[in-house]
Formats: sequence, structure tokens, C-alpha cells
Amino acid sequence: MDWNPEQLASAALRLPAADRARLAEALLVSLETEDATWEAEWLAEAERRSNAADADPTRVRPAAVVFAALRERFPTESDPAQ
Repeated sequence: MDWNPEQLASAALRLPAADRARLAEALLVSLETEDATWEAEWLAEAERRSNAADADPTRVRPAAVVFAALRERFPTESDPAQ
């Protein structure tokens, strides 16, 4: 049986909530790709940044200082720190 996306969605929406949740999870998992290259590149970047921080600790700033500077530069109406 050939189903188009609209027919599949219509049929899926008639399923009980628990079955829809299982279907949604299966669909989301099917979209995720295991990309070893991406993970390896991020690990290499983290290592590079860690080594740079170790090599010159004077360039490292605490996160609280960085976020405070960002809040000052880009204030928002809903910012609880303001």
C-alpha cells in the first residue's frame, strides 16, 4: 500500500496518545545521524581550546564575567539580572 504523507499523518493522528508518542520518537530517531566525523571534530576543537587556555591563562575569563558583559551590551526587558 502506497501512502502519501498527508494520509500517514491523518492515520497517525487517529492513534491513541501513547502510540503517537512511540511513532513520534521513532520518526525523530530516524532523523538523527551518527556522524563520527562531527563528534571527532568537536572533541579536537575542545582539546584545542583547552590547550590554548592552559598555554595562556590570562586570556581566560570566568563565565560570570563574560555573561555580565553580554547582559550589559545586549540588555533585554525580561532579563532578571537587570
